Amino acid sequence: MTFHLYIMRHAKSDWADTGISDFDRPINKRGEKSAVRIGQWMLANNHIPKKIISSSANRAKQTIDLVLKQFNDSSENISYEKDLYLADPDTLLEYIQLYKDNVDSLMLVAHNPGLEHLIHFLAKGSNDYQSMTTANLAVFKYSDNQFDPFADKGELIEFIKPKELN
Repeated sequence: MTFHLYIMRHAKSDWADTGISDFDRPINKRGEKSAVRIGQWMLANNHIPKKIISSSANRAKQTIDLVLKQFNDSSENISYEKDLYLADPDTLLEYIQLYKDNVDSLMLVAHNPGLEHLIHFLAKGSNDYQSMTTANLAVFKYSDNQFDPFADKGELIEFIKPKELN
């Protein structure tokens, strides 16, 4: 059974309200369009995750809500985790390890700089790796869900930038 790991950075945030905390910051109009594009691409390419773990920060939640609307999916397969807010790569890897069992695909939605470092770690040796800017999606493939994300190398099969999608 092949396993897909989807790693997405939250969509572009809105900085208009300087009085709002970073955790509560929403996404802006460009971010909304980008999240919708990613969701449309995932649906069109049959990349629908069975389980989603997301930072509980507002912009991450808004991002995944817009992605899911493209699938006509409910949020029953989402776990919002406060520890994913500005998490380091080791924490992100621990959450992947925790949630990957019993599914054939898992999506992680979080923040930089942790995601940037995680993608770099997981894509080591790949020339397809690029900077993890807002709403980018990296898709990794593993032979099954028994892989150890700390040790087993997956294959980076897609790196999607919403601005490059139609």
